[in-house]
Amino acid sequence: MSCYSVAADQRARRPEVEVLSLEENQMSFEVKKTDASMANALRRVIIAEVVTMAIDLVTFEENTSCIDDEIIAHRLGLIPIKYAFKPGKTKLREDVSNDEAAAMSSERDIQRRFRFTRDCDCDGYCDWCACTFKLHVKYDEVIKNVPEHEKNQPYTVTSINLESDDPDVFPVHFVSERERNTSSEPGIAIVKLAKGQEIKLSCIAKLGCGKEHAKWTPVSKCVFRPKPTISWDDNAVRALPPNLRNIIVDVCPAGVLGYEDERDRTSIVVKNEAAILDFTKDIQDLTKQLSPQNKPMFHASASTTDFVFEVESLGGVPVDDCVLCGLNEIKRKLTNLQVAVAEVAAEQA
Repeated sequence: MSCYSVAADQRARRPEVEVLSLEENQMSFEVKKTDASMANALRRVIIAEVVTMAIDLVTFEENTSCIDDEIIAHRLGLIPIKYAFKPGKTKLREDVSNDEAAAMSSERDIQRRFRFTRDCDCDGYCDWCACTFKLHVKYDEVIKNVPEHEKNQPYTVTSINLESDDPDVFPVHFVSERERNTSSEPGIAIVKLAKGQEIKLSCIAKLGCGKEHAKWTPVSKCVFRPKPTISWDDNAVRALPPNLRNIIVDVCPAGVLGYEDERDRTSIVVKNEAAILDFTKDIQDLTKQLSPQNKPMFHASASTTDFVFEVESLGGVPVDDCVLCGLNEIKRKLTNLQVAVAEVAAEQA
């Protein structure tokens, strides 16, 4: 009877997603009516199983810089690669399988354009499974174009110097327009050249995912936390003198607690839900001491069904696509598991 009740509850549960904020490379959303195992599954899939493109093979023709080939190749592999879908211009694959289509969020998914090298029937690399980048910089040539007072300074080779053979694929120099406008650097630094030095190489970029190597991970941050349930005894707080209310606000680091109205300064609210659970006991102990009834004026508990996610993209894959591809990948895995279980049940029957 107990097992049947749990199964019924699981069937009745309908998880919900609410987007809290969406910026160019950051996203915050809330997942409701689920549990920590499913939230963690989504986190792991976004980090490890969303398909991206990264430089995987580097061939050096000339390197007279002071940095070894291996170090430069490692730096090149960590440069995010972006695929930009252009409606009506980008050539797309026509052999996309049903399993691949299930893991895609839209036409701008890179798997609509490229396939994995291991699944390609070409001899080595082709336009459908890889993209080639070239880099050739001679110090004595590029130094001619810099201001006179910089001609004795080393020249920094960056991701700007990488040339792609595919107009729809290019390195990401900045994760957002805000960083582009505020950064003093022209791109991601690769190596510095001094007088008489030269670097010439070619790179092969191909598809992969984070569980193969971290260079294919599409996000720099993907975390979740339980949503706190917060309650205040507002009448008791308002009855306190202003100096005692200030003590309550100051018991936490700046920005965690604050006043609902800075002019009125009578009602205290939580400004940072992500940090409040770490300071719940401190607030309760303090408000209990300040209360004439010797009772805490504040209560907070972590939800077991609602979770808040924060995702930050590296720029290669749009942050909303990172989440959508992760959700589709979980759906595909569950579908495959359902089919496998049905086949086993049919064999046993």
